[in-house]
Amino acid sequence: MKNIYFKNNTSAISNISSKFFTVIVFLMVLFFINFVFAQPVPSILLEDVNKEYVITNQLGLYEEVIKEELLQENIQTIQKANFSVRGKDIVTLNSGNHVMWVKIPVQNNTDRVRWYLEIGNGLADIEAFISKKENPNEFEKLTFGYSLPFSERIIQTDRFLIPFDVSKNNKSTIYLRIESDYFQAPFRIAPLEYYFERDHKVDLSEGIYYGFVIVMALYNLFIFFTVREKGYLFYVFYLISLGLAMAQLRGHLFEFIFFATPTLNRYVPIIHSFVGIFASLFLINFLHTKKNSRVFHIILHIVIIIFCLNLVIGLLGFKPIASAINQVVAGLSSINALVAAIYIYYKGYKPAKFIILAWSFYLLGVVVFVLAGADIIPYNTFNSSAMLWGSAIEMILLSVALAAKIEYYKKDREALQVKMLEDSEKHREFVETQNKRLEQRVNERTEELNVVNEELSVNLERLHEQNVIIEKKNHDITASINYAKRIQNAMLPTIEEIKSVLPKSFIFFEPRDIVSGDFYYFKEIHNKIIIGAIDCTGHGVPGAFMSLIGNDLLNEIVESKSVTQASHILDKLDEGVTKVLRQTNTQIRDGMDAAFCVYDTKTKQIEYAGARNPLIYIKDEELKVIRADRQSVGGNLVKNQITKKLFTNHVFNFLPNTTFYLFSDGFQDQFGGKDDRKFTVKRFRNMLLEASKLPFSEQEQFLNDTLKNWKGYNNRQIDDILVFGFNFSQ
Repeated sequence: MKNIYFKNNTSAISNISSKFFTVIVFLMVLFFINFVFAQPVPSILLEDVNKEYVITNQLGLYEEVIKEELLQENIQTIQKANFSVRGKDIVTLNSGNHVMWVKIPVQNNTDRVRWYLEIGNGLADIEAFISKKENPNEFEKLTFGYSLPFSERIIQTDRFLIPFDVSKNNKSTIYLRIESDYFQAPFRIAPLEYYFERDHKVDLSEGIYYGFVIVMALYNLFIFFTVREKGYLFYVFYLISLGLAMAQLRGHLFEFIFFATPTLNRYVPIIHSFVGIFASLFLINFLHTKKNSRVFHIILHIVIIIFCLNLVIGLLGFKPIASAINQVVAGLSSINALVAAIYIYYKGYKPAKFIILAWSFYLLGVVVFVLAGADIIPYNTFNSSAMLWGSAIEMILLSVALAAKIEYYKKDREALQVKMLEDSEKHREFVETQNKRLEQRVNERTEELNVVNEELSVNLERLHEQNVIIEKKNHDITASINYAKRIQNAMLPTIEEIKSVLPKSFIFFEPRDIVSGDFYYFKEIHNKIIIGAIDCTGHGVPGAFMSLIGNDLLNEIVESKSVTQASHILDKLDEGVTKVLRQTNTQIRDGMDAAFCVYDTKTKQIEYAGARNPLIYIKDEELKVIRADRQSVGGNLVKNQITKKLFTNHVFNFLPNTTFYLFSDGFQDQFGGKDDRKFTVKRFRNMLLEASKLPFSEQEQFLNDTLKNWKGYNNRQIDDILVFGFNFSQ
């Protein structure tokens, strides 16, 4: 090989020398790193037979990345690995694709042979390799963990206790392979008696916690059945799910409930998702976010949706993903809940202070628990249980908060009752005054009546003359109403205008008294086709006035303000009617029932929103109904800016060959038939189903014939009738 190189030019020799030098330097760097960071793991000295040894900061650790295409480490290969002593008070492992190997060299200088190694977290799968006394190079393998039945643990506790024997003045090495999605724990070696004495106190405190959860849940469930306040029900479900979540983190859920079915441990993230769902529902109910803060109301609903989606992820078995989402969303939503409570408290809702205190204690417990798990603060019994105690204090404060909420509304109701009594007293005094005035006026009217009786005979003679005048006035009024009909017809879009956009459409429009309280709306604007069917309060002239108001408002809303979303049109129309008729300051109850359908010619999406009037659509001879909101446009005296509801916007994609119908209630309320009964909703829908089988050019006549046959000659039309049928297909 050298001869070949020397036959080449000197530059080749130079390149080889340079590469050889680089390799030498690289090997020296590796040797230096290995020398500095891969020091031998020191032996743990057992020198006192009655002492417990916390050995977490003396462990040799090696983290292995699991890859399916590569062979995993085993006891033969792991002995050659470079274990490092990190010197921390806790070992953490929170990734589903990592495995932690632990090396524990032990030298026993006492007379005790049997010792117990404790792994302070039972949420893991562990393989233990213990060197044999007769041959230290051979290992006894023990397998136990979270995916095996609880009964297979050597000592059945929520933590792992591994017995091992080592003679006096001898050494033994233990290797542990730990696999977990959530693991943080200290390690210790001690006699078995130590664990019995310590766990007696721990079990007592944890038992008190679980008993407290059960008592609080039963107590608040009893209050729920007493007062029927759903906030208590949300709180009960939150208590139960939080108690189960804490039991899962402490290992008790597996120990006492899932002990025979370890497969269920794959789905434990759903418990933590339920905690987030019921906590958010409780906050929405308690803080009245819909009334006090629209922003936080929306955020809390988004949190609920995320937790619900995470439920599905957990049920599908993606435990690492579900656990990670739970941890991130729970942390952010807890901070959001605290901020929401502070905001609503300063807005004037005083019971929110209990939420501030409760969530502060809970977050404090979480922060202490996380800091201890990150080895920023000491990991001791108190800090490792901080989240447990924080949640217990939170439960107490939330229970007090519910009681304070009821007391708050009780005082508010008492103040309202006092005001009503004061108003009632004023009303009584007013009635007495009016009665006296009425009595005086009755006496005056009695005297006047005597005079009127004398003049009655004269008036009878004049009656005939007045009848003639009345007939002329009636003729004039009828002529005026007929002229008003021309004005109303001019206000409405023509059939020709509608058919130029929607060739497949018809309008069946039958006013009861010349002019109509029903009217239809049609507008093509910004690539959207807006269709409406509106039923105003009343009919005849009053209804016609309302229809003029409604049409003007709709033109302003759609044309001037460019509002094209179906539900927003109804919201703005509701505001407009309330404002025009001054319904917040008067007793005017007039309003409208309406339904709007909006078709976007670009996106091919259809929107519908209805105030008491539904949308019916028929496809393939199957009739379907989209129900309207159970509130009218205007006309509701109890509605105000706080209690009123926005109209629902229903959105669905374009459905080819589908016939849509918007209508008022005049047709279905018309009396007739053999028994002189209403036409009814059921009969009306069957009629539309039959009409949909005909061409649009014949459907209007079909409805007209059906109405005449039903009404007959003896029944008068009782209300205005409007049916608007259309198909968006060209």
